[in-house]
Amino acid sequence: MTHSDIYTKFMIEYDKANITSSYPSLTEYEIATILDKAYLALIAQKLTGNNPRRSAFESDVKAIEDLRPLIKQASLHGEHSNVVTNEYIYSLNIQDYLYYISSTISLNANNSSIDNQKHIIQSVSLISHENANKFKSTSTNLPWVKNPVCYIDNKIVHVLIDPYDVKSNSGDMVLDVTYIKTPNKFVKGTSLVDFGDTELEINDAMAEELVNLAIIMSTEIVESSRLSTKINTRPLES
Repeated sequence: MTHSDIYTKFMIEYDKANITSSYPSLTEYEIATILDKAYLALIAQKLTGNNPRRSAFESDVKAIEDLRPLIKQASLHGEHSNVVTNEYIYSLNIQDYLYYISSTISLNANNSSIDNQKHIIQSVSLISHENANKFKSTSTNLPWVKNPVCYIDNKIVHVLIDPYDVKSNSGDMVLDVTYIKTPNKFVKGTSLVDFGDTELEINDAMAEELVNLAIIMSTEIVESSRLSTKINTRPLES
């Protein structure tokens, strides 16, 4: 399905909902803005679980399939390390980065790995800034970090590793990040829109949800009983 198809579907639905003269007409730029807003709202709902089923990403099969085309991976190399506080810093300079999902880190190891590179791969757990202080080496704290943990400041990932792993690791630690990419938007500039042949990066089921939510955002509920019915069917879609 393309952006052109979404625009056509939106206009059909909007025309049917627009049964009174109180609805203002929408320019193409306004429609594109509403579609982008609905697009990002749907992604956030499926990722966080702020939806009628209260099912967050990876706990719901439909959410996984809906967001699967937007899931990407990137390998980051440390820009700075602080051996004293067992902290490694990675910059999320990913052009299409939207949401962080998970990450793994490659550590040097004395034992031979399956690829004969003498390293191990460990998962990195995302924690809060407050809890991160418990994993930092200080003059009064030498923590045992069973698995690496991380916290995020703006677009910087701070990874905390066990102090003894840091001491024995002399090579570059590569952080492989899994994330949700920013989808291709309908608004392309100050006055430019994309209603052409650009492929939509989601499946057809989520595309219909996108149109439905955009209609809800673009019309006033009190003006149309049909719109109220449409809203009542949203739990069946998310």
